[in-house]
Amino acid sequence: MENEMRTLEELHAHYKAVRARLDSPAKKEPAVRLVYPEPTAVYPDPLDFPAPPFVPDVVGEVGEPIVAPTVTTETPARKILMEVAEKHNMPLAAFRSKSRTMPFVNLRHEACYRLSTELHFSLKQIGRLMGNRDHTTVMNAIKRHKKILVEGYKPKTRTKSCVSNACVTKVETQAQNDHG
Repeated sequence: MENEMRTLEELHAHYKAVRARLDSPAKKEPAVRLVYPEPTAVYPDPLDFPAPPFVPDVVGEVGEPIVAPTVTTETPARKILMEVAEKHNMPLAAFRSKSRTMPFVNLRHEACYRLSTELHFSLKQIGRLMGNRDHTTVMNAIKRHKKILVEGYKPKTRTKSCVSNACVTKVETQAQNDHG
């Protein structure tokens, strides 16, 4: 064999080289490199205002007023939100509110339903409009509003707790009769 070591010095040199490799800090290279595909479509924020129209740099005669073209800032999403807010007598800021009282909840549920059915927004887009809510919250809002549309609005009624005094006394007396 060609690589066979002949002297003790060569053996020691080889041993030192192997130990240096083994004792050196491990190289931090990942075993597998993950490659993420580039996003194909970026969803625009539904409330972004449309770009203002191009106005040329032409100045009229001296003393003549220049009339700027009218710019509409109403997007379809904003129109739906304004209609729902007006129907419920709430401000637009109520959609992003953290309040969980029924007027705010019903407002958000109706808006989620309409944005989903009329504009076919994704759950994530609707959640962003409703104050960065989770997509599952939006799913639940749409489901509940559909139920209200089918069955009609039924306010929640509180039922008596099973741990009322009457239930507890009945259980206690029954337990005493069983044991005694």
